[in-house]
Amino acid sequence: MKPSTEHARQVCLSRIVDALTAGGVLTDDVLNFIDASLFPPEPEALAAFLTDDDNSERDTLLDLIFYPDQAFQVDLEPLIEAGRFSPADEKRILTDLLDADIDASARMPNGRDLVCLRLPDFIKKRYLDRLNIAWQPHPDVYAAIDNRVSAPLRPVVKVRLRNAGVRFESDQALFLGRYFTRMDDGHPDFLACLELVLALLDDNSAAVSFYSQLVDYKRTCFRGLQQARRFESLLRRSNMETLMLQGIRPPQEAPDELVRRMTLIDRICWGVYGRTEIMEPPMEETLREVTDLDSPAAAVRTLSR
Repeated sequence: MKPSTEHARQVCLSRIVDALTAGGVLTDDVLNFIDASLFPPEPEALAAFLTDDDNSERDTLLDLIFYPDQAFQVDLEPLIEAGRFSPADEKRILTDLLDADIDASARMPNGRDLVCLRLPDFIKKRYLDRLNIAWQPHPDVYAAIDNRVSAPLRPVVKVRLRNAGVRFESDQALFLGRYFTRMDDGHPDFLACLELVLALLDDNSAAVSFYSQLVDYKRTCFRGLQQARRFESLLRRSNMETLMLQGIRPPQEAPDELVRRMTLIDRICWGVYGRTEIMEPPMEETLREVTDLDSPAAAVRTLSR
């Protein structure tokens, strides 16, 4: 192993150990989870729970508390990118990480120290797994990011790609290169558009036009929106219990969320391809009365007006 790679590996290990030693925070979301599924999250009860090595439910909570946040990942990304770690490098870092005794504090949302505990090995392993340090980017995609994305946003974008862990095919890399080259990274929806793109990139993306895939997904969202609005209309005339008895189920997603995704798809399509597809609801017209039932020609003329 080259000295530079060895040095990067040691620095990466040190940074991870420091981050874990700095401790984890029980966020408001974590406290709500505890309140809903375990017990009232009072400090004394939490401290006793977190230090109970025989309680398997404690492991789930530790996994929520000690999780690499975006700020740490963004700070670490230049080192990971420069180190170009292989799976063998990651395995060596894991071995050294497991050998390290790490005493970390768990803190309340207000920063108050709750308890200090020795981190179990599975927490250290999962923490490293989530950093995905052996993932290697496509060079053309990173070249587009370095050339066209603003400097403060570059590590954020690269962390999003690393977390997605997509193994880009050539067509996917070509699309992402165009995305970073043509999309306005100053727009508030830039990262939301990227998240949607990464969610849609799958094994079929290389075999079809990604524009077609975006439009198909927009069409799916549009159908869901129409169904959600019809359900809301029915709900104004009846109650939920009656609709359920009739076999009518509530939509899985809210109309506002579906509209938001369709808006993001339009922004992506306009930004990358310079065009998009307009979805129009079905036309509703009053049925025409056919007065001359004895004349087929007259009936056709009436219906075709």
